[in-house]
Formats: sequence, structure tokens, C-alpha cells
Amino acid sequence: MRHVNTMKSKKILAAFFSAIISCSVAFAAAENLWPQGKMPGNACTDKKEDIGKPNDRRISNISTPTLEFFPAEGASGKTGLVVICPGGGYQIVCYDKEGTEVASKLASEGISCLVLKYRVPNNKQAALMDIQRAVRTARANADKWNIDAGKIAVMGFSAGANLSARASTLYGEDSYEKIDEVDKYSAKPDCTILVYPAYCDEPTFQRYWGDRLKRGSSDYNADYQLANDLKVDSSTPPAFIIQTQDDRDYVNASLAYYLALKKAGVPADLHMFSKGGHGFGIRNKKFPVRAWIDLCIDWLKARGFSGGEF
Repeated sequence: MRHVNTMKSKKILAAFFSAIISCSVAFAAAENLWPQGKMPGNACTDKKEDIGKPNDRRISNISTPTLEFFPAEGASGKTGLVVICPGGGYQIVCYDKEGTEVASKLASEGISCLVLKYRVPNNKQAALMDIQRAVRTARANADKWNIDAGKIAVMGFSAGANLSARASTLYGEDSYEKIDEVDKYSAKPDCTILVYPAYCDEPTFQRYWGDRLKRGSSDYNADYQLANDLKVDSSTPPAFIIQTQDDRDYVNASLAYYLALKKAGVPADLHMFSKGGHGFGIRNKKFPVRAWIDLCIDWLKARGFSGGEF
């Protein structure tokens, strides 16, 4: 009996240490975005980074941005790559729900991904530096990662979608001085995916980042005015936008960005669902909005991101 108990104990310990090792490997897969000692801009805080729950990371106090690579599965040639920016109100980064889970799904469909852990809290300028560097890093590593440098998309959720919109409209303005060979590459995304974006309309932008005043409905032009920090023109990348009508605080952000693209003559797909709320990632199985990820995959494949014919 004592021998059986000993054997059981050894198996339990082995499983325990195996889990720790596996967890360590998963966390080690992410690499620092910037060379040691050369990161421009400010670190966000002197507080220690906090990941929240290990199986559903909501990371705060990020001073060391990282990229985690998810290679396309079953790809026979070069694929496109999607840089994914999780949301969190520029306060935290919902790393799994709006990052790794989506990256795993896209990779299983033959599309490579990078999940960007950008600087928070309240460090919008540093976050822009991070996403511009991420796009350039993707292009600089095109051969190493077997990706097409001419097919780099940015995808964001909520505040991460706002960051993706900024990357897609402010690419002509370097947010930092060049530091190495990586920065010789273009920071312009080839296309943009916005999932329940935030702060892209001027009233909501002002409410959260400007004069902090909550505005009631005014008129059509004012309600759907593009945020003043976004510069949409005919050269802005094509976009795929997912929105729900009952996302009452942020629904106008999607409409404002879409209308600005339409006015500029930029191809844009806007999918508006009546229900689903905000912050669902790919976990919402209750409402038809659950189909958004498949629509997005089809859109990317039609653009050649899976490396084969669609």
C-alpha cells in the first residue's frame, strides 16, 4: 500500500512540474520588442508587471513590450501576417481573450500572427511606438518567419483597435527616431481589422482623452465625426470592421471610421450585428456575431494571407 501511495505521489509531482515547465515555455515564447536599453519613450510605471489570472491574462503595468509569434499551420509557402493588439482601455492588455486565442485560430487557418503586448497604462504615445515597431519587425523578419512582407495586417480590439486605426492612419509620422536596421522598413499596414473599436469618433475621443465631457446626440455630422487624431485619406489601408449595435458606448467609433473610409474612397467591409455587446473576443457563442472570425478569415484569405488560392 505504501508503495502504491509513493508511486501516486511521484506521478502527481511529475504532472505538477510538467505543468510548470509547460507554462514557462509558453511565457518564454514572447520576445522583447525593443533592443536592450534602446526603447524610446517612457516606461509606464515602476510597479511590477501583473498578469492577473495565468489562464486568462489581463496584464497591467507593462513597461517591457513583447511580441509572441504564432506560425501558420500547414503552410506550404509564404503567408500574410496579422499583428494583433488586444484591448483594455489603454489600462491593461487582455492578452488571451483578445490576443492568443485569436492568434491560435488564425494560425490554424494558415495565417501567421504576432500578438503585441504594448505599454500600459495611460501611455498612448508609447503604444503607437510599439505598434509601429511591431509592423517593421514583421517585415524585417519576413524570410525568417516565412511571411510575405507585402501582406502585413493590424488587428485590434477596443482600445487595441483604436491603436490599430492610429497605426493605419499615422504611419507617415514616425513616432520615434530610428534606432537600427529594423526601422528602415515601412510601418504602414497593408490592411486593418477593427473589432468593436473605441475612441475613433470625436465625441467619444473627447470624453475619454480630451475635455472629459459626456456629450448627448447632437447632429449627424457631429455624432459621426472622425476623432481628430486619425488622418484618413485615399492612401489609408482597406479595413474590415466588426461592431454590435448594443455596444452603446462605442458603436459610433466603427461608424465614424467607416464613413471616413467611404468618403476617401477606401475599400471597407463593415459588419454590424444587433447584439453581442463589447469585449467578447471569439468567446461569444450565443449571438450571430460569433460568425465574425470566420468572416474575417475569409476576408484575409481573399487577400492572399493564407498563401494559397481562395
